[in-house]
Amino acid sequence: MKKRKLLGVFLIFAAGAGAASCASRIQHVTDLPPGVTEQQVKDWDAEVAALHKIASATSSIRQAVIDLHNAGAFPDSPAYIKVLQSIGKVDQLEQAAAEYLQQTPKTFGQPQKDKVKALVAQIGNELNDLANLNYFGTGTKARQYIGEALAAFNLALTLVTN
Repeated sequence: MKKRKLLGVFLIFAAGAGAASCASRIQHVTDLPPGVTEQQVKDWDAEVAALHKIASATSSIRQAVIDLHNAGAFPDSPAYIKVLQSIGKVDQLEQAAAEYLQQTPKTFGQPQKDKVKALVAQIGNELNDLANLNYFGTGTKARQYIGEALAAFNLALTLVTN
């Protein structure tokens, strides 16, 4: 009987985790704090999801670059160091934006959007620099992941611009 209860609890947590990873994670919000609209909560949640996509794509870019390096296709050089530094900068900026949003979960008005927008714009600059480098061949995983990160960046920027 105890195993059955544990399995039930596990399934509930697993279902909750799966639901939390969906793009349209919030359908309806109740018990809003005074002065906070349901749309602000949905926008906040969508921005958090977009930042998560940037983080995931950036991690994939890093791994693809390391794989190229390990295969000898991207040797130790100033270019390799520059790429890793750019990836690190994207990570830092994304983390700063995500932490800021976590600190302001009950508010996503214009001041919060402006702060996140400034960080997201810097992320875009770094990703565009990576995209414009000719260190990756066309069709490589690194190039694919840069495209995914740029798509997530565009979404994140759109959410804080509207």
